[in-house]
This record gives sequence, C-alpha cells and structure tokens, in this order.
Amino acid sequence: MDRSIGSTLVLTLLSLMTLNAVGCSKTSDKLAAGSQKPNVPASSSSLETVNLPHTSVKWQSIGNCWAYAALGWVESMMLRNEALGQPNFSETYITYRHYELQLADSSLQELQTGGSFQEAAEITARYGLIKEGDFAPDEANASKSERQKKATNYLNASLKTGILSQTRNPSAIRAELDTAFGVNLDLVKDKIISASSINVGVGRGAVAPLDEVMLSWREVYWPIAYEDYPDTRISKPRPQWNGEMTDAQMRVMRRVMRAMNANYPVVINWFVDFRAMDQKGVFGLKTLADYQGSGRQGYHSTVLEDYVAEGIDPMTNLPFETPEGETTDEAKALAARFGMVKSLIVKNSWGGSERLDRPSYQRDGEKGYHKLGIDYLLAFLPRYEENTDEFQGYTTGVNGFLLPPGF
Repeated sequence: MDRSIGSTLVLTLLSLMTLNAVGCSKTSDKLAAGSQKPNVPASSSSLETVNLPHTSVKWQSIGNCWAYAALGWVESMMLRNEALGQPNFSETYITYRHYELQLADSSLQELQTGGSFQEAAEITARYGLIKEGDFAPDEANASKSERQKKATNYLNASLKTGILSQTRNPSAIRAELDTAFGVNLDLVKDKIISASSINVGVGRGAVAPLDEVMLSWREVYWPIAYEDYPDTRISKPRPQWNGEMTDAQMRVMRRVMRAMNANYPVVINWFVDFRAMDQKGVFGLKTLADYQGSGRQGYHSTVLEDYVAEGIDPMTNLPFETPEGETTDEAKALAARFGMVKSLIVKNSWGGSERLDRPSYQRDGEKGYHKLGIDYLLAFLPRYEENTDEFQGYTTGVNGFLLPPGF
C-alpha cells in the first residue's frame, strides 16, 4: 500500500470535488451490468441478524453526512476492542480540514460541504483525529455542532467580500479558519491523535493501524445495467421496482451480509427521498408511491447497524429465520449464503432522541436509526432539481457500499 499521500492529497480531494454532489454525499455514475434476473426468494419470517456496536447518534447541521458516516465507522471499528474505550471523535475537525484543503484552490468561490468516505480516509490519514471535547469543548457532549454551520457561513462570506476574497495566503486561510471555527489550532495540536497510532481489529485476532485499514476499504458500486433504467419516453417519472434482484445484485448484498456477520460496520451510500419515510422511520416504496410530484431529496452516507434477512434452506427446502439480535455463526452463515436482505438498518446523522420533528427507528433503546426496505433500495427513484423541481433522471435507492478487503 502506498502511504505517500501527502503530496497528492490536495489534488486528489480537489479532483473528487468536481463530482456532482446532491445532499451531503457524492455519487458516481459508475455502474456494472447485471445478469439474468431470478425471482426473489420468499419466506414466512424475517428478523434482525446482527447488532453492531455504535457510539451515540449525532445530528449534522450542514451537508457533511460523509464525515459522520466515516467517523461513525471509525468509532464502531474501535468498539470492537474494549480496550480502546468509548471514542467520540470530532466531525467538526474533519470539516475544518476539508475546508482548509478547498481554500487552497484560488479559484474556489464557495465551499462544498459534500464529500465521501474516501476523502475522510485521506484527511484522517494525513491530519489525524481529535476528540470532540478537545477541539470544541463546548460541544463535547452535544449531538449537534452549531459551529459547523456558523463556520461555513462565515467562510463563504469571507470568500465573497472578506479577507479570502483578497488573498489565499496560507496564513490568512488558517487565521480565517480559526476565527470561523472558534479555535486556535496551534493550541490543540498536541491533542491530535495520529491514525497510525490507533490499531483496530482486521479479523482472526490480527490488528492494523487505523489509517491503513481505512484507506484499504473500497466502494462496491451497485450493479445496474443502463438498459434497465425506466424509459421516460413511455411514462411519466415515478418510483418503480419490478420486485426482482439480479444475480450480481444478490452477490453484492451477500458480501454486505458476510462483512456484517464478521462485525464490520459497512458504510452505505444511498439516495434519500424523505417522502418515502413513514412515522416509524422506515423507508419504503409504497410510502413513496402514495405521494405525487417532487419532495426533498439528496444523496446520503450512513453506517450500517443491522440487517433483516429471509430465505429458504436448500437442504430442507424450508424457510429459515435468524433470531433477534446476535445469533450463532451457523445461522448467520446460512443467511449470507442463501438468504435475501429484506431491509438494512442504518445509524443515521439526523439526531436521536432529542430530535422531535423527525421519526426514527429505535435500536437498543436509542432513536436516530432508520430502516431501509429492499423495495426502496432497489427501486428506480426519480430525481428532481432542488430549486425548479425539474426531472433530472433516475437513480436507485442504494448507490454502493464501502467494504473491507476480502468481502
């Protein structure tokens, strides 16, 4: 693995910024063709299979869900080792560094809040991590960072009419960042933790430095053939799914199940249409189909917490189920080999119990999770331009997964 990312990081991140970003994460049109479509296996029952450990749910104030997903992943990876304690790393610090890299581009006119797991991995490898209480003491126990939004507004104003509209001198950039985020970075540098000094489990009792592990994970794009997209010449845009899954899609879902069975917190990139969410925090195609026209939408990144599986045991030809919560390795292996994901449960970054204005799915007594039905994830969903409501084409509910090597 090439660890010499220092000289190429800025170019890498700035090139990634050219991707279209909607909502809080970036997506790609890179797709793989599917194969012949079999019918989805039927079953009489389905229950949760795994219950991955996570830190408390947070609440993003700007479009940086990718930072929350990435640090949620980091914290979950660390929770695999009880000796590493209960981490609470600062998404605000990641945002600070993300803006610092953007501001180095003299042509930048407005900051982009969107990003990706890969960007978070590169930032973490280069700049390390810092605990929330060390970077923003007043937000040490807060689920929502108000200073992120204030800093974004301040820096964008500076780009238009302030200091940053006149110079991009590195010292001026650092001074404006410190002012915007209400921090003196030089005074907290000794609190920054190198990602290479944190060892996380990589299976079979082995450990490896966090930066190497994080950079080794790769996105598996959701396999879909271009010819499978709905023909807008035939019908008006509408959410739709034929109830089937291709062999290629089944293989990806089973890779996800195997990784989760091994207690890895898989990251999912997906498309949010808030009209699809019911009062229990469940996203479903039927809920979305009941609405007409466009609504609030955007690409989103979250970390998985659990999955619901169902299937038929080929040895007995009988439906099988996995018990609620943790179960035997044999039962999980059966689900991953012959089962079908019915829904995925995600730890979200839209706030937990303190957020009363948005329904959520509750896990282990904590709100802030959401359940994504397979009908929603596999459906073709119409995308609309945010300001004009003009139809922009279709996307699938799921766009891709971040998986560890070997899965």
